[in-house]
Amino acid sequence: MNEAAPTPLEPIAFELSDEEARQAASRAALRAGLWGRFSRVHVAPLVAFCLFLAFTGILIFTGLIGRRLGEAALILAVIAFMASRMMAHWRMRGAQKKSFAAALALRNAGRIVIRIDASGLHVETAAGARCLSFAECEAAEEAGGMLYLWPRKGEPAFLPARAFASGRAAQEFVARLRLEIRRQA
Repeated sequence: MNEAAPTPLEPIAFELSDEEARQAASRAALRAGLWGRFSRVHVAPLVAFCLFLAFTGILIFTGLIGRRLGEAALILAVIAFMASRMMAHWRMRGAQKKSFAAALALRNAGRIVIRIDASGLHVETAAGARCLSFAECEAAEEAGGMLYLWPRKGEPAFLPARAFASGRAAQEFVARLRLEIRRQA
């Protein structure tokens, strides 16, 4: 495709509400907590637990191991499975707290101005500026009234859909972000 370079958009200015900051932090934490580890941390222990239950049940029913030994093994398996679930839960809580702290800092920064040009998305606050290059991003999406730009590493950029004149304008903005990400990938 031979597409022309995008024209810069007018700056988008807004202030995040507490609820919007909480919502964005929650989504960012979930994505960070699950990214690249979902199968290893959440699915693998469940699969291993189910296979162990089936294998132990077969050994008990066929008489290859005693009933009491089988029951002890099952109790230990349940304890190990619950411990792995608790560790995964604590990891998710840690990611949520970290993301909430970042979103709260952005919320407390006051007015946020977002600019977009050919190089990326620029987020400017009273505390400083940040640029997310489109080449370093993997996705843009709209969820729950918030627009997100997800980098491969680090915290996402997000803004409320209410910062646009209409829902259609917000959708067009997300479509433009997606196009830029694909174009620079």
